[in-house]
Amino acid sequence: MIRVLIVDDEPKLVEAFAKKLSREGMEVFTAFTAEQAISLMKKESFDVGVLDIRLPDMDGVELLRKLKEMQPTFEVIMLTGYATVDSAIRSMKLGAYDYLTKPCKLSDLHNAILKAYEKKALTEKNILLEEHLHRVEVRDEFIGRSKAIREVKRLITLVAPSDVPVLILGETGTGKELVARAIHDLSRRAANPFVAINSSTLQENILESELFGYKKGAFTGAQSDKIGLLEIANKGTFFIDEVGDMSPNIQAKLLRVLETGTFRKLGDTREIRVDVRFICATNKNLEREVREGRFRKDLFFRLNTFIIALPPLRERKDDIPLLAEYFLKKFSKGGNKKMSRQAMELLLAYQWPGNVRELANVLERAVLLSSSREEITVSDLPPNILNKSYENESDQKLSNPIDSLRIEEVERKHIEKVLKLVGGNKSKAARLLGISRRKLYRKIARLRLN
Repeated sequence: MIRVLIVDDEPKLVEAFAKKLSREGMEVFTAFTAEQAISLMKKESFDVGVLDIRLPDMDGVELLRKLKEMQPTFEVIMLTGYATVDSAIRSMKLGAYDYLTKPCKLSDLHNAILKAYEKKALTEKNILLEEHLHRVEVRDEFIGRSKAIREVKRLITLVAPSDVPVLILGETGTGKELVARAIHDLSRRAANPFVAINSSTLQENILESELFGYKKGAFTGAQSDKIGLLEIANKGTFFIDEVGDMSPNIQAKLLRVLETGTFRKLGDTREIRVDVRFICATNKNLEREVREGRFRKDLFFRLNTFIIALPPLRERKDDIPLLAEYFLKKFSKGGNKKMSRQAMELLLAYQWPGNVRELANVLERAVLLSSSREEITVSDLPPNILNKSYENESDQKLSNPIDSLRIEEVERKHIEKVLKLVGGNKSKAARLLGISRRKLYRKIARLRLN
């Protein structure tokens, strides 16, 4: 429904316009002064305005400027019985969509409003598309043929056509976002945005402004209006990763959006309505979080409608060869890299605490280390893969001191090789090694690497 604001100091004319436009299915608001129009604009959002160029308390062109500042995508049709070239030029420069002279036909006004609304919708779509494109990342495919993954794919196919919220459970790195994207791609919303955010990576105030957006001046540093991710996701799918890490304040606001489809930007009094399908994910036990008072019970029940549990990679090792083939092709830019039999045996023996994400990092590094060789060998794998008992990030203390020295020497040479390949860049080296930068620094110090 098109929301129209009519501002004119002639009550009979306003009433006639309002009746006609209401019959045409528009939601009409009226004001007789600029002050009344500004007051309405602070409380409501409008699509198109019809402004008289002469008002008792303010020039219509000045009111146009003020209203456009408050709502930049608001389209305006100027209306007057005192047409002058000067006023027409001024209003058009300030962003008026059209300029009609009194008396005008109601059909002409109706058509002008429809065209102005089309322009507004296109402008907003372009803004949202630009915002969305800034956040789009190249994504991997959801790969697997194991029994566990076939069941996950069955559940995806089952839930995709509906709009019910989905809760995806799984350890870090199991591919929760890929499942969410697969649901979106199979849904009726596939042509609209898929927007994702990770709750665990942002401070509460930043997360809140990212989710809901804000108005200019809402806080120090808010130099202009910001569109929130929820608004960008309108008509599409919104994926919240690590929802269990949200603060109680944001949990309450998210619950309101789930229940009513409405929210307010920071610093704004107007409500924005969105049509969004929610998919959330977590590696936490939300039932325990609820019992211990860290997660809202009512939000949990809203999200708990349909659950998809992702198995860790160690429980679906049948998929490792298929995943390895995919990642080798991806990282070698379509080349013909293959795993040697011994290297594949080590991949299958390893427990993969970091799941598919860790496997991807290991193979990306292996492709880099193998250089022009077509076969990935044992020497291209990191020390923690070579030592099958390694299952966590802490350095293992082996019972045999001779074995310990051998492993340490292999580790030293491997880290030196990676550092050399990336030109000494510690961040890149840590990513290729599949460890944190802090852990890399500890290893460099322990192994006395330059």
